Amino acid sequence: MGRLSNGPPGPVNAEGLTAAGSGLNLLRHMERLDTSAPGQALEFSIWSDLIKQSRGALHVFLPLLDRGLDAVIHRLTDGQYIPVQVKGRGEMEEGMVEIVVRGDSLVDDRALLIATLLDPIPGQMDLVVEEGVFRGLAARDMSNGHEVFSAAFSMHPTDRTHWRPYLLPREQLAERILGVPVTEALGALGHRLELPPADRHNAWLGFLGEAEVIRRLAESPRLDLFRPFPDLEMVEVLARDNVTGNFTGLQVKTATQAAIYGEAHIHIRKATLSQAGSTWLIGLAWLQEPGRFDDELLLIPAADLPRIAVDDGNDLVINFHPSSPERTRLDAYRHRVAAMANLIVQTCAAAGYDRPA
Repeated sequence: MGRLSNGPPGPVNAEGLTAAGSGLNLLRHMERLDTSAPGQALEFSIWSDLIKQSRGALHVFLPLLDRGLDAVIHRLTDGQYIPVQVKGRGEMEEGMVEIVVRGDSLVDDRALLIATLLDPIPGQMDLVVEEGVFRGLAARDMSNGHEVFSAAFSMHPTDRTHWRPYLLPREQLAERILGVPVTEALGALGHRLELPPADRHNAWLGFLGEAEVIRRLAESPRLDLFRPFPDLEMVEVLARDNVTGNFTGLQVKTATQAAIYGEAHIHIRKATLSQAGSTWLIGLAWLQEPGRFDDELLLIPAADLPRIAVDDGNDLVINFHPSSPERTRLDAYRHRVAAMANLIVQTCAAAGYDRPA
């Protein structure tokens, strides 16, 4: 998240833009402040509001490594992943909220920028706008060789300001991201929101598998990684290709290889199964005796699971025999663990991206 400022923003003109130079002074003042704790509190208040307002129709993924995005919102109505940045301001000056953003911090023109006050006030309005639109409408200047963009908006906007279409009360934030009223979104989702969080069978081994996937994906500078907040759906690790802006959602399943037949029985709960084209399963086999993962993994599109897995009541089961020379229906999904990061870059490249509504 961008740093917050409590200093004066300088004069603001009738269009809601800062007078020449005031944005540069504000940027310098912002860079001198250490406001990470208030900034984090603001972000979590927004994530909490989205979860409560959407009643589960929006899921929040938080970054494991900060590369410019504060979160990714999973819109369950259509499966889209929406990148989000939050910019805050500590106080208003003469009824105006001013934000200043360095150009190199705007990492994705399709991401949503949410600009707001640090401390909520009655009748508060938030600025919610795609970063590409923000670049086109904000005042542009240079500071110490860096391109900066500044904007100012009122809690009581008029039609004179070009920010008016992007200002809304906080209580309408979830509806803005859903693109439809919350009741309509819930009706479309139906029983899918009534599912409890996934049960963690063998929590230690499951955690170890997720940690291994995160470690290997982190080796690629192209992949930004996110974890769900809270953990309520099939996707456990979200990868974003920071070159294309595309996403791949991953469920990580880990099973111990049986001593007798050499198979690892991977169970997937039907209730959490996703048919989204951007969702994949990574299956890892744990070798008990040497205490390590096998060198082979499974990478399976979630939509293929009902066709290749064994139906076992509430679960689908995959019988994975890693490094076996025998031909099986899983051969097309078998890969080397060492190639994991490159494989996920490829799935991101094939995923495409639809603009959020």
